[in-house]
Amino acid sequence: MGLNSSLKTSVIPDEDIADLRNLVRDYYYFKDLQSAVVLKLNAELKVSFPAYLKVFSKSTTKSSLKLLRAYPLARDMLAAPKEELIGLIRSTARFGEAYALNKYEAILEAAKDSAIFGRALPSNAVWIRLYIESYQTYQKHLDTLLLALHEAVDKLQGTPVYDRICLLQSLRGVGFLSSVVLMAEMGDFDLFSSPKKLYAYFGLNPAVKQSGKLNGDKVHMSKRGSSLARRVLHMVALNNLKVDKGTKAPVNPVIYSYYTGKCASKKKNVAVGAVMHKICNIIFAMLRDNKPFEIIPPEVHCKQYTLNHPANAGEAA
Repeated sequence: MGLNSSLKTSVIPDEDIADLRNLVRDYYYFKDLQSAVVLKLNAELKVSFPAYLKVFSKSTTKSSLKLLRAYPLARDMLAAPKEELIGLIRSTARFGEAYALNKYEAILEAAKDSAIFGRALPSNAVWIRLYIESYQTYQKHLDTLLLALHEAVDKLQGTPVYDRICLLQSLRGVGFLSSVVLMAEMGDFDLFSSPKKLYAYFGLNPAVKQSGKLNGDKVHMSKRGSSLARRVLHMVALNNLKVDKGTKAPVNPVIYSYYTGKCASKKKNVAVGAVMHKICNIIFAMLRDNKPFEIIPPEVHCKQYTLNHPANAGEAA
């Protein structure tokens, strides 16, 4: 093996990191399966009980699942006693009797509408109950995995990995699960000497298709690294691009300004990719300097850089 120059060495992560990586990958595996079940459940409802999808914010709320499990078809809802339906809603909803009565009226209207426009068969009821059972089974798996993740992270207290997981949560859009995913997929952060190596590891670096004499001219994201880390970074990017509903102001004005500037000359998807790239740089700086995230306008950042690096003052401008 030592004589074969084509072989490349690889770094095996610590057991604690490998354990976290297995748990987060399993979590998102079951999450994707659960999402697929939700789509199938909604598809069945669109056929047999179309107006029901407008009654609740989601078809998978506790009240909705309990009702559908007991009365999967519109005719079952119409035949059910009023007190029983209201009791089912009140047993799972956090609101009072007025809320339950309003939902009961909405369900009745939806059921009457579905009697005209829907097409309910006994097989639809079977599939609806099966999808609900699958959804709840996957939810139990997710709860178990999330509990195992919390326990695994708690055991890391006093280690750099634990401190970095807590540090990443200071960035908007990064919660417990997202921070664990990033650290688990990253492995040993100390192996990355520059931000370029980090976003290349995550597959955010640009690439051009080449084959033989063909040299492509379209630059795209390489996507060679962890797809799960890119998925989390994409969610973080979208969270930092949100506008507060009350104040109508961007939650992160620096990132939002950067995004709008990119949108002026590029497609929105490309601009979001650039935001992911920028957030990756921010994460690298946070972990390198061991400092929580704070919003710093570009002009203030340039002044700080000039003060700390007077020899490179021209680069800041």
